[in-house]
Amino acid sequence: NNTFVSAGIGGQLLFGDHEKQMKFGHRIAPELGIAVGKWFKTGLGVRLMYTGWALNGATQDSNLGNGKPLPNKPWHGYWLYEQDIKYMNLHADVMFNIHDLFCAYKADRVWNCSPYAGLGWIHTNNNELTNNMSVHLGIFNAFRLTDNWDLNLDLHTTLTHDDFDAESGGRNAEGILGLSIGATYKFNTFRK
Repeated sequence: NNTFVSAGIGGQLLFGDHEKQMKFGHRIAPELGIAVGKWFKTGLGVRLMYTGWALNGATQDSNLGNGKPLPNKPWHGYWLYEQDIKYMNLHADVMFNIHDLFCAYKADRVWNCSPYAGLGWIHTNNNELTNNMSVHLGIFNAFRLTDNWDLNLDLHTTLTHDDFDAESGGRNAEGILGLSIGATYKFNTFRK
């Protein structure tokens, strides 16, 4: 009971070594997420999820960038170049439905808020391949449409190693902040 599949699209920002030099609008990149998971009546859930697509960044290495200097900066963008990062992230998350945990399970609840944490593997396939462990934190909001369908809003962050963008800059980690909207289909939902 209560296995589910979900999919969503949204936008995301990379927090690496040089992205603060970019205009905010140029930093936003598309995101895709697909998951399969299971809820338990206790309010705990687990899911396996793919997240990825692209990230917009900045780099000092012209070989890692797309060859375009960062716009609107003197000295050819402080010697910074635009960077397009294609990536994929597979992660397993433990989800905590706070409404079910503190207010008891209710099949027809309109809104369920579920913070989650997880671990995963993140991979880029740009000029330099990187493979790292990733840590995930987020808040998954589900809005009931029918017994089997939910509309969901997922605010999440990913932390990974400093060389994720193939450039080490003295940080302990690099991060991704994302927001996606999507839908969830629940199989054989719990009944009262």
